[in-house]
This record gives sequence, C-alpha cells and structure tokens, in this order.
Amino acid sequence: MTLRRYAVAAADPFAHALLAAAVVAPLGRRAMATAVVAGTAIDVDHVVAARSAHPRAMLSLDTRPRSHTLLGAVALGAAATALGGPVHGWAAFAGLASHLLRDASDDAAPTPLAWPLASPRQIGRSRAAAGIAALALGSWALSRRGAASAGPSAAGAGGGAGTARPRTG
Repeated sequence: MTLRRYAVAAADPFAHALLAAAVVAPLGRRAMATAVVAGTAIDVDHVVAARSAHPRAMLSLDTRPRSHTLLGAVALGAAATALGGPVHGWAAFAGLASHLLRDASDDAAPTPLAWPLASPRQIGRSRAAAGIAALALGSWALSRRGAASAGPSAAGAGGGAGTARPRTG
C-alpha cells in the first residue's frame, strides 16, 4: 500500500460527510446531521468484512461489503422515516446513497450497488455525479414541498425567499 492510498482512505470519512451534508442542505441542519451519520457510519462494515480495524486489511478487500447496496439505503430511509418522519427518512437515504455513489465512482474495490441483483462494479464519475445531483434535487424538492405546506404566513415570517424550512425534529 502506498502512502497516498492511506491518505486518501483517511480523508474518506470527511469527504463522505461533506457530500452527505451537501445533498440535503436545503432541508436544514438536523437533516444534514442525519445524512452525515448515515453517510459515514456505514463504513464500520469494512472492519467487519476485513475482520480487522487495520487499514491494510480494510483496503485490501476484493469488493466493498454487501451492505454497500442501494437496497440498504432504501431500508435505512424507510426506518428513518418511521422514526423521524419523511425529512429524516430522505436525509438518511440520501446520505447513504451519496456515500455509495461516491464509492462506486472511484478506482478502488468494486461496489455492490445493485446487490443481490448484480455483481459489484464501478459506475464511473459521470454517472455518480448525475446520481448525486438527483439526490440534491430531491432534497430541494422536498424542502419546497415543506415550504408550500407551511403556508404563506410561515413563508413570509422568515423575511426572504427560501427561508421556510420543513420541520426536521
């Protein structure tokens, strides 16, 4: 393993956290916190799959663990919706999905995005970027739906366009 590979791996949690927060930013700070937790905690599965917390063991896996699947992101989103409502459900899904898309766009171990339907593979940066943009657009749409359902008095109370936010907690 090269020093560069270790440095990239060490920076990965921060990159996943920033990306998760960015895709749900229109939904507010609480939703961003949900997305960051979902988008970073998933990497505990590397320790389990490698049976070691040593970076060399985790970085030498042939593929990323099976929990790095969109099916898992959907299940997490459903559970978070049941526990915290639709904003937190979307935030959990989007935070984890952004993590999976970023992983599937690099040149490291293949990602089992469509497991159990397809083998692990990488999807390329342009497809991952399109998926991440779609997640951000979904967050924006959900924030607009929340602002519209709050009514004109709530929208006007904030003093500017886009200040009304759905309740996230």
